[in-house]
Amino acid sequence: MRIQLVGLGHVGQSMLQLISEKTSLPNSLIPDARIVSISDSKGTAVDEDGLSPLEVLRYKGLGWKGFKKYIKGYTPLNAIRRVESDVMVELTPSTLSGEPGLSNIKAALRARKNVVTANKGPLVVDYEGLTRTARKVGVRLCYEATVGAHVPVFCLVESCFKADELESIRGILNATTNFVIGQMEEGRGFQKSIEAAVRAGWAERNYSDDIDGLDSARKVVILANALFGSNARLDDVKVEGIRNVEAQVDAARRENMRVKLVCQITRNGSQLELTVSPKMIPLDDPLATVNEGDMAIEYTFKTSKRIFVSAQFLGPRQTAYAVLNDILRIETRSAC
Repeated sequence: MRIQLVGLGHVGQSMLQLISEKTSLPNSLIPDARIVSISDSKGTAVDEDGLSPLEVLRYKGLGWKGFKKYIKGYTPLNAIRRVESDVMVELTPSTLSGEPGLSNIKAALRARKNVVTANKGPLVVDYEGLTRTARKVGVRLCYEATVGAHVPVFCLVESCFKADELESIRGILNATTNFVIGQMEEGRGFQKSIEAAVRAGWAERNYSDDIDGLDSARKVVILANALFGSNARLDDVKVEGIRNVEAQVDAARRENMRVKLVCQITRNGSQLELTVSPKMIPLDDPLATVNEGDMAIEYTFKTSKRIFVSAQFLGPRQTAYAVLNDILRIETRSAC
């Protein structure tokens, strides 16, 4: 299997580290896997015989100085269109426009390449169009890592509950806000909690997408479209972040409850209600058990009723594992 990687941030670098470890990508499953191109914002490294992940990481840290396989100005679109591959892995940052990830994914699908992505932006902007194109050309578009990192989300529903009807979803799907609220529960103010999150690596210095609920809202849109067959847009989500949550946290402490930024999808007749907002929840609610930067999702099915899944989240390495798992799914032609 020939793999192209577009985007070399935290998740992309974690993926290369995992691939370099013998236990992360079983040779019995992908005996001939090789990465034939790796693109960042300034250029692309290309080797049709396969790039060494550790060599790429080393030269990336040096600003690509002395790396003859790196072509400055050779864009991801150049690589997608000109380098032969079986899978394009898209890991550029999520944006409101979906770009540049949207164009990268469209180009790969048109070239009849399978796509794996952890980038939420393109799926929020054009989920229906991208999935339709993938079906039309006969390739797979896998995006398990876009919601909840390694928490089983789409795979769980698609493989275990095909005969059931999904009625609603609740979840804690943003690690940063869950950590920040946890800090506030310990008596820190909002700003001190943010600073603690940045120091601990749970928040970027530009944390507005997380704190204002935008990251969670993107995930709600993807869930609605992928699992409910909707055609939701970001504007369809009622969003409230956690900038003004301090009083709510204090009230919850007095009432022996907890506050969580809850993502929710519920049916209202033929319509879906999509919300992201901080909620006070009782201690016997499963979501109350989700601490620090961990994440969880609760499904309610017509017959199976409530299914709750939570997972410890430690960082981009686990998101990278979800990406690798999608690559394995493509190679083995498995549903999950």
